[in-house]
Amino acid sequence: MRRLSLLLAGTWCGCAAPGVVDDPNQFSVVVIPDSQIYANNYPEVLDRHLQWIVDHAEALDIRFVTHVGDIVDDGADPRQWENAARAFAPLLEADIPHGFSVAAHDYGTWGQWPEGTDSSCMPDPENGLPRVDCDFTAFRERFGPEIYEGRPWYAGASPSGRSSYQLVEAEGLSLLFLHLPEDAPEPEVAWAEGVLAEHPDTLAHLTTHRLIFDYRLTDVMPSPLDLFVAGRFNALTYQIGDQGLRFKDGTTAESIHERLVVAQPNVWGVACGHVDGEFRLSETNARGLPAYEMLTDFQDMSDGGGGFLRVLTFDINLETVSVSTVSTETSRERENGEGFEHSMDILEAYKASAYDALGELGFDTTVYDALFEEIAVEGSELREQYRTSLYEGGQRDSEFVLEVPFPDYVAVSGPQ
Repeated sequence: MRRLSLLLAGTWCGCAAPGVVDDPNQFSVVVIPDSQIYANNYPEVLDRHLQWIVDHAEALDIRFVTHVGDIVDDGADPRQWENAARAFAPLLEADIPHGFSVAAHDYGTWGQWPEGTDSSCMPDPENGLPRVDCDFTAFRERFGPEIYEGRPWYAGASPSGRSSYQLVEAEGLSLLFLHLPEDAPEPEVAWAEGVLAEHPDTLAHLTTHRLIFDYRLTDVMPSPLDLFVAGRFNALTYQIGDQGLRFKDGTTAESIHERLVVAQPNVWGVACGHVDGEFRLSETNARGLPAYEMLTDFQDMSDGGGGFLRVLTFDINLETVSVSTVSTETSRERENGEGFEHSMDILEAYKASAYDALGELGFDTTVYDALFEEIAVEGSELREQYRTSLYEGGQRDSEFVLEVPFPDYVAVSGPQ
């Protein structure tokens, strides 16, 4: 990742012209985390977010941009959609291939979804029902299939228009980027399975909104907090707060993992958001190859995310994907462990919201008060134990390298 660091600092060379990468074995893909707070409160940051990508497209050889969902904070607010459409216009004008997952904030007002919403619904707010746009009308008007007609890299959408896939070529590799909405209804998942089956010789990447959670709780926490160590959403975590499946026929994270990651021989990676955090899991797909599931979300930072996004640098010769987390506000790379203080803020926020429930379940909340007070003390033993438990495994790193043997994923006749 030294190349990216030097380039962002304006000192990197080894190029045909100043600031232009001249390495035929490397290219980049950008992952945009939840942008909802920008679209609502800091539209100028969202503008700079996308302009940074356009400005660095040639230097970083950016071949694709994927958004993990929650583009806006309130899907019923036209102002936020206009902010998002304006911000993404330069990306479309530059014809940089891109795609979106669509999440609950994009088709409803926060906290107003009826439990178990039917995927065919279109509630009427005038009749006292929640403002839920289950046809994704606002999204489709600005980012739906019709917007991308004539773009050769836009390969198609599901019949509902909620899901899409894109195909690009990069340094001899055929790349497929598949995008599914949050808790994708069964027809969307079946459609995605069909897309992957039709393209067995492409290196495939999936973006969906909700797959992994990280509440910054680790095994140093007392019961029942130790039940919520980071991982894939499960029956327990779906029940916390407003976290139930968005649709009656919605697909769980575990099912998406099994059907669209583990069962697929050509899927190498997954991007998701929804919960503030950086966390990754490594699985094995149907071909016995690594499949990486990565959560990236910074929405609970005081400014809605610090301008951070992910840059994935593919190196064909080394068969690696190097991941960096870069601020489009400062062009600064985020260092490993840098999120510790923010994690402390997250713990306090979650503690406050969970106290009533813990008390009702018979837990002594004074135990948690004492715990968090000691963790907050600089230099305390428990604080260092907590810091170690967060970062010792590297799963919350901002900068890391993944081993990805590219040819093996696309060798249709290879080991199954």
